Formats: sequence, C-alpha cells, structure tokens
Amino acid sequence: MATEWERVVRELERMGRLQRRRFLRLVLASGLSVASVGALAACRGGQEATPTAAPGGAPAASPTAGAAEGVLQVAGYDNPNKWKGKTLVFAGFGGAMQDAQRKAILEPFSRLTGATIVEDTTDIGKLKAMVDAGAVEWTVAQQGTFESRVLGRQGYLEPIDYSMVDKTNFFADVAGEFDVAVIYWSLILAYRTDKFGNNPPQGWADFWNVEKFPGPRAMDKVDGPVGNLEFALMADGVPKDQVYQVLRTPEGIDRAFRKLDEIKPHVTVWWEAGAQPAQLLTDGEVDMAQAWNGRIDAAQRQGAPIAIQWNEGLLRTDSFIVPKGVKERELAMDFINFATRPEVQAELSKHIPYSPTNAKAFDLLPADLQARLPSAPAQKEKQLLADASFWLENLDRLTEQFNDWLTR
Repeated sequence: MATEWERVVRELERMGRLQRRRFLRLVLASGLSVASVGALAACRGGQEATPTAAPGGAPAASPTAGAAEGVLQVAGYDNPNKWKGKTLVFAGFGGAMQDAQRKAILEPFSRLTGATIVEDTTDIGKLKAMVDAGAVEWTVAQQGTFESRVLGRQGYLEPIDYSMVDKTNFFADVAGEFDVAVIYWSLILAYRTDKFGNNPPQGWADFWNVEKFPGPRAMDKVDGPVGNLEFALMADGVPKDQVYQVLRTPEGIDRAFRKLDEIKPHVTVWWEAGAQPAQLLTDGEVDMAQAWNGRIDAAQRQGAPIAIQWNEGLLRTDSFIVPKGVKERELAMDFINFATRPEVQAELSKHIPYSPTNAKAFDLLPADLQARLPSAPAQKEKQLLADASFWLENLDRLTEQFNDWLTR
C-alpha cells in the first residue's frame, strides 16, 4: 500500500495539473479515497502539509504561506494550524468561476487555517451516488440555489449549522436550511459587437427576431427550463413583472414552449458548460447567446468583441452545500462561514463580477466594480429576479418536459 501511495504522489507531483478522470483513476487504482491523497502529501518525508494538485485545474495554494502585504486577511481567521492535517474537497463549476474561487477563497482558507484543499467538479448525479452509497468524498460543493434546495428536500444534504455560519449581514433568502447562497449571477443575452455594435439587441424579442438580427444562436441546456421559459415569454411580449404569473398556468407553460419552437431551428449549439458561450462568441461561431455574465466579462477583459445586454436578464444565486454523511462536517461549516465573510466575498468579486450575498461586502468594493455586478442597482432594475418558490415546486416536472422537447 505504501508503494501505491508513493506512486500516486509522484504522479501528482510530475503532472502538476491533473484531469479529474485521470486523478480518480489513480486514486481508485491505489484503493484510496480522494481526500486521502492530501493526508499522504502532508506526512510524506516529514514535510509541512501542502495541498494536492487540483483534479480539474491549477495547483492549490500552500497552507503555510506567510502573510504579506496585499495578501487577504480575514477577521477571525488567524490560526494557520486550525485545520492542519485536515483535507477539504471542494467541488465547483470549474472554468473562470473556480479560477476566481481558488484565488479569493480556496488559497486564503488554506493559508489561514492550514487545511489542505483538493478540487473536483460538481455534479448532482455524482453527489447523489456518493450519498446513496455512503461514500461521500466531497466536503463542500457548489450548485444553483434551486437545485440545492431540491437536494435538501430529497435528503441529500446536511443542514447548515448557523452556530458556525454567521448570517448576520446576509441578504434575504440567502440562508437556506440546507444551503447558503454565495453569489448573485445573471443569465444574460450576449452578442458580437462587430455584428450588432451599431444596433445591439435590446432583449429577448430581438434574440428571437432572426430577420432583423440574423445569425446563429447558442442557448443554455445546463439550466434546462430555468431561464428558457422566462425568456420565451418575454420574447412573446409578456412584461417581466408578469412572467411568473403567466408561468403558473398550464396555458402559460404551453405558450412558452410554443415560442421556443420558433427559435429552435436557429440554435446551432445548446451549451452544456458555462465556458462554451463565451468561447463560441469569441470564435465567431455564434452571433448571440445566452450566457453567464461572469464568463462574458472575463472574455471581454481578454479583448473579445462581445458585450452584455442586461435588459431582461435572469438574476439568480448559487449556493454552497454539504453532502449528507460528509466526513469533516465542522470543517465544511467553517469553510462556508469563511467564504461568506465580507472580505472574502469582496475579493471574489474583484476576480469575477458576481455579486456578494453578504451586504457588508459592498462597502469594500470600488464604485466602478459595483457598477459591473449583476445585482448592482443599475443592472438589477433591468432584470427579472428568479422566483425560487416557483422553481422549487416545478423544477423536476419542467426539466423533464424541457428535455423531452429538446429531443423532438
């Protein structure tokens, strides 16, 4: 067994960056758990604990890195031995989002508490399988808030311990029984400025208008009916403040799917990962797309000729969740508390323009950055706030209907 441990660690050190499937194959071959790799790295050769390479991304930070000027400090987190010897497996969405989280949350938490961080990619099916099998490898995962609350109802999540997670300055509906919303984000209309710069689309009616705004489109398959049904109704002339009233009727659901029938022939890509629409737009493969605002902002800052139309965007939240049967429950709760501190949330917004769910974080952000955040007043008033109560009751049913519609 020791030989197999050594082989895994040597492979980790050699590759530096591991694809998640390759990482899991190595671990399974050795008969060990994902979280165990960090423990071996900590004791190997009598060295100080250092995080393993991220299974799906860049190497994590060293927990022993000393504080320096400009390095994030967080009130109440000044004990670098607090979680020394413990491994936290974080499952996120990858891409620009997880890159930002690594800088603003994962590396600082590791440095300030001594915890070893291992990264993975979140997946609802995998979470359910781990819980059902009683073999939970993740410590904390990220999912959409609607999906998280459904998982909580189904018994797949640990209740959040608010004796450890300080919710004092959270906005309304952030602190769920089984989840904590950690960012506001928007599903928006993005477009090529070189194609529509002089006459940009103003909303979903223009997205559907293929004569006035010709060109291939990309639409969101990841979120299924969420967003697509709302956008279809707004494209059909329903005012945004009446969308959920209409969707709560069978006639409204039928109306939304009929409108989706109109745009379906012009959708060349139904994207399944958040990085796709930004790349498709950057490469000129599509001229308009539904997209997550943070991914478009990141591409813009790299010089891509694309822009965001905030009108009629869908404002949503993502949550951190803890799988039922987690091995390190207190570590999980402390991590969520850390991730929702004002200093940490403000730092995350500096790396990717998603909005804090802790109101105090806005006090730490410059005005020019606040103006780029999806829940800033200038953007928020143009958008539709997703209705959690509607989707909690209808998500499963409408997801099945949407998936059936896609295959027709």
